[in-house]
Amino acid sequence: MPTIGERVKYAIDHMDRGETYAALEHACNALDVTSQRYYGQKKSSRSYFKNIIKEYSWLIEFMSLGGINLDETTFDNFPIIEGVRQPILKPDFSDLMYHVVRCGLVHSDSLSDGFSFHKEATLLLAENTIIFPESVVWGILSITIFCPINKDQTTAPGYWIGSFENRLVINDFWGNEGIAHHLANRYPRPRVTLADLSKLKNDQ
Repeated sequence: MPTIGERVKYAIDHMDRGETYAALEHACNALDVTSQRYYGQKKSSRSYFKNIIKEYSWLIEFMSLGGINLDETTFDNFPIIEGVRQPILKPDFSDLMYHVVRCGLVHSDSLSDGFSFHKEATLLLAENTIIFPESVVWGILSITIFCPINKDQTTAPGYWIGSFENRLVINDFWGNEGIAHHLANRYPRPRVTLADLSKLKNDQ
């Protein structure tokens, strides 16, 4: 079975080839195992995956979604109906990453209609539509890389993760959450809470 470090390498390799969804699958799998280790459990679970995303929402904001307050934003323009016991009418970012992205990529060959990623740095929203920047992959990977529970991990030499003009060689910074906080504080961004997204229409 691939190690966490190997999954991180696979995700980066796929991103280099422009294969966003393959990269997302490896990034989500690495985060799944990380969440299991982080909460001291023998098996991964939906709640652990979501909780670690919520706990590190500041890091995802910094690495990929600067300007959006993930702690308070709900994406009620994209209710999650299929694959859940009860509909999630006001999903947050962690709900989307688990039910739509992780489960969609692991258990299906496509994501839900209206949900996708693009190479632009913008988040596009409409009725039943969310298009995230593909940099979300780096946000998810950054949790795995900087989470202290993974300080014993290694990946292939020379692989790096960056923000602004900073390039951090991953093998030098496994588990170093402090450097992530330092960079996030060094480059602060405004935080906007998105609200009433259910009022969006496709013709706007």
